[in-house]
Amino acid sequence: MQILKFNPITKDRLFYNRYQYCISFRLDEINCLRELDHDYIDTIIARRRVWREVSQQRWIRPQPRPVKLHQTIMTHRWKEITERTVQKLHELADILIKTSIDFKLVTGYADQGWLYTNSISLIKRLSNNLNLEDKTYTKAIIDRPTNTIKLKNPNHNYRSYFKGIKLSESAQQNLKNFYCNQTDKNIRFSPALIDWFNNNFHRTQDYFFIDYNEESWLTMISLIQPGIIRKTIQIIPG
Repeated sequence: MQILKFNPITKDRLFYNRYQYCISFRLDEINCLRELDHDYIDTIIARRRVWREVSQQRWIRPQPRPVKLHQTIMTHRWKEITERTVQKLHELADILIKTSIDFKLVTGYADQGWLYTNSISLIKRLSNNLNLEDKTYTKAIIDRPTNTIKLKNPNHNYRSYFKGIKLSESAQQNLKNFYCNQTDKNIRFSPALIDWFNNNFHRTQDYFFIDYNEESWLTMISLIQPGIIRKTIQIIPG
């Protein structure tokens, strides 16, 4: 009997507030399964093949000398889609279409997929699927009340996460000025947010956060950049 080892992830709720288990894996062109429909898969594959052929002709020229591709996001976009890759996608889609087990499939940009479910049997079936590579298994362990985060010896009461949105250069500078003017230890900016202040990339990330004690800090941030806060949770000692 196959025994799977699930890595525990402590959380304030189940995955997507519904599922206890997750299997992650790699499969080329996995995001063609955003819709579990065989005709949809074939349509997206056909579009990608045309797009990649046009892109190669446009960007890779033999003159004056061949261009060597570096390992960037574009190399994946130009990667050949083989018939075996298409077959693997249809085989996985067929498994998921036919199952009566509740699940949620999430796909990344390139080849990363995550399937969430409460069924160990479905996880095991995918674990035995040789088409899926680099499989890992996680289990949600609820160890705190909803909308809280545990920190050792916390110095703040609340944590607010940013939305992932694109800002103007002036809006980014306004947030940076607010940060530079703070000497009060009652507010803390996440390291990733501080790094963001010093680059030319104007899009915020949803893992940027601020820790603070008084709710007035949240009001100030919202006045500087309305709508930037995604969610707020309470910090508890753990």
